[in-house]
Order: sequence, then C-alpha cells, then structure tokens
Amino acid sequence: MKESIMENNSNEVVEIDLKDLMFAVLHKWRPVLAVAVIMAVLLGGAKGTMTYRNQNDPETAKEARVTYQNDLELYEKNKSTYEREMENLRTDIANQQEYLDHSIWINMSPYDVCEARADLFVSTGYQIMPGMEYQNRDNTDTILQAYQSLLTSSAVLEDVAKQVKTEPRYLEELVEVTIGANQDGQLNRMLTIDVKHTTKEDAKEVLDAFLAHVDDMHDRIATSIGEHTVSIVNESVSALVNLNLAELQRQQTEKLTTLNDSLQTKQTAYDELEEPKEVDSSKRAALKSAIKYGILGGILGGFLIVFGICVAFVMSDKLYSAKELRSRYKVKVLGRLSKGGKKAGAIDAWLNRLEGRACNVNAETEYGLIAANIRNYADGMKTILVTGDVDSEVLRGAAEALEKELSGIRVISGNCMLEDAETVKKLPECDGVVFVEQCGMSKYSALELEIERVKDLGKSVVGCVVLE
Repeated sequence: MKESIMENNSNEVVEIDLKDLMFAVLHKWRPVLAVAVIMAVLLGGAKGTMTYRNQNDPETAKEARVTYQNDLELYEKNKSTYEREMENLRTDIANQQEYLDHSIWINMSPYDVCEARADLFVSTGYQIMPGMEYQNRDNTDTILQAYQSLLTSSAVLEDVAKQVKTEPRYLEELVEVTIGANQDGQLNRMLTIDVKHTTKEDAKEVLDAFLAHVDDMHDRIATSIGEHTVSIVNESVSALVNLNLAELQRQQTEKLTTLNDSLQTKQTAYDELEEPKEVDSSKRAALKSAIKYGILGGILGGFLIVFGICVAFVMSDKLYSAKELRSRYKVKVLGRLSKGGKKAGAIDAWLNRLEGRACNVNAETEYGLIAANIRNYADGMKTILVTGDVDSEVLRGAAEALEKELSGIRVISGNCMLEDAETVKKLPECDGVVFVEQCGMSKYSALELEIERVKDLGKSVVGCVVLE
C-alpha cells in the first residue's frame, strides 16, 4: 500500500500510506460535495442559459430546422440505398452458392477431366471451274457457321440437358463447338465438338446427344443453304489435366467470399445509420444541456478538490495517525485517546471506525492501560515528564490522570518544550519523557526536535499518548 514518497526535515525518505491518503480524502467529504455541487450548478446553469438563448433565436431555429430536414433526407436516401444493395448482394450470394453446389464444371477435379471429342468434316463438293471467269459460290464456311450456331443454341442445349438430366446453364460450360482454321486464318471445313465431364461415360453420352442433333440439322441446313455431307473423321474419349479449371474454381470460391464480405460491410454501415433527431424545444434543450454540463461540472469540481486535498496531505507537516510515530521515529505508542470536542456525525464516526481510530474510548480505562505500558517501559524510572506539541490544558489533564495511576512514580506536567523555558528546565530532573500529541495539530517537525532534545540530555523517551 505504500508507493508515494516525500522527504522529512532530516532528509530521510518517508513513505506515504495510500490508505491514510484515501481516508484523508473521505474525511473531507463535506467540502468535496460542496465544491462538486457548486461547480455543477455554475457550469450547468451557465450552459443551460446559453442554450436557451440560442434556441430562442429565430435565425438559429430556422437553420436548425433546415439542417434537420437535410440530414433526414440524407438518412432516408442512405437507408434505401443500403437496403437495395444488401438485397442485391443476398440474391448474388444465393445464386453463387447454388452455382458452386450444382455446377458440374466447378465441382470437377482439375486433375481428372474426362473428355469426349468428335471432329466432323463438312463437304459441299465445290470445285473451281478451270478457264471460267465466274465461279460458283462456295457455301462451306456458311454451313459450318450454321452448325456451330444451331449446336450452341438454347433450344439444343435445353433438349440435350433434359436427356442427360442437368440444366442448360451447367451443360453450356461442358460443351465447346469450334470451327477449324488454318494458320492463315482460313476455315478448313472441320467442325469439332468437345465435351468435358466427370466420367468418360457421361462425356460420351453428351457427345452422342449432340451428334444426333447434327444428323437432325442436316436436312434443314441443306435446304436453306446448300447440299453437303457431314462425316466423322475422328472420335475419341480420354482423361486430361486442366490447371485452368483449378484457377477458375479458386476464383469462383473467392467471389462468394467477397460477396459475403461486401454484405457484412453493408450491414454494418446500415446498422450504424442513426436517424437524425428533431430539434428539441428551447426549454427541453436547455434542460438537457444543463443536466449534461451539470454532471460534468460536478465531476470536474470533485476532481479538483480531491486533487487539492491530496496535495495538502502530501505537503502537510501535521501528525495524521499514531502509526506514523512508530514508522518515522520508532516511538512506542502507549495508548490512543479520543480528542473530544464536538461529537462526530454519523458518517464521520463510521469513517473513524473503518480507519481504526480511537472513538468513544473510555478515558479512565485507557489511562489505566497507558499507565501499565509506562510501568513496563519505564522500569526503574522515578520521575516522568509529560510534554508535547498540544495545548497546556490537555497536558495538565493527561499528567493528572497518569499521576493517579502511577503510584510511586513522580509525574511532572510541562508544556511544549520548544516554546516554554520552564519545561526545558524540568527536563534534566526527570528520568523519562512521555509525549502527548494530537492528530491534526501536532507537527512532525516539532516532535522531531523534541525527541532530539530529550536524547541530547541522555533521557529516555518512554512513549507517546496520541489523541485521535
């Protein structure tokens, strides 16, 4: 409990007991409360008055209403925007989650992609006529483009999807229809249908369904564009590794995470929106302001007075408690008496009991205990001087009470030896000295000088009686 330190008159380091400091503050509860109330009234009243005057100003009231209306419109706009954006994000998240759950392509292992492929050759029998200035038109490229367009149309995708029991959007990812081209970019009459799936059997099933549609399209394209033949020049089923698929899967998973993060961010911003409050009436606003600043003023006032009490306690030279005599000067405490005077109130009495001070002590009983301690500590002494840094009446009363209890020992009553020459003259006559000191009145510096004078004369300090 001992942390803070200060230096006494002999340059010795003296520790400040934080428990004593706390009780010193608590015993000053009346001024603390008074200053806190005064500061609360002053600060709260001043702020309340200023607020009331400002609120009653027509120009200020008009500006407040305009500001409130603008803030309200902005709030409603932001609220509507956040709600719309969150709804869109929830829809996107649901769609993305459904896609990740049901897409065949996304759920396929990139290290075991099964592929079924067919290369078709389209021939129109076109020949260049030697020596002819005008040649017939070659429709091969148009026919190839027609097959590609029809095979990737929504009608064909829906029909094949029904056959293989999946959805067209998931089937579309598995099928690729391309037209072959030479290095110079010219089409080479080859049409390739490439199907990827989780198993070779499924890939072959989808490929066969598309090849069946090629047969169905032949007559329609021949009628609308021109006669031709379609032959399968290569058909294969294999398994391969597709690292691009692994990257795509990672991107699609991250997309879902990003959508969820965006939704959380929007939700947080939405929750933090605060609807602006309409301007209170002048009286209501003044009351709120007065209460707010009144509380602030009370806290500030209480802090200032407590700080002042702490500074005064640290800087004070007055005796605070009996244990300080033991810790500072190694003086035995013979006993503790109530200093009397005005009776302590209920709160002060309660604080005294908590602190362990002598309150409501029977003086006669305590003097008997003090006398017994003196006999124990003053073995062989015949004369004892009673002195201290207190009123002379207190010293005489203590000497008389001890004289009654100490039969066989002469008790001499003195005054403060720092101020009374007669007391100093009595000092050589005694064998020991009993100090009587009072908390809040006696000074450490005076007591230190008294002890020094006693020891300089070779006399013993029997102990000290403390009035609390």
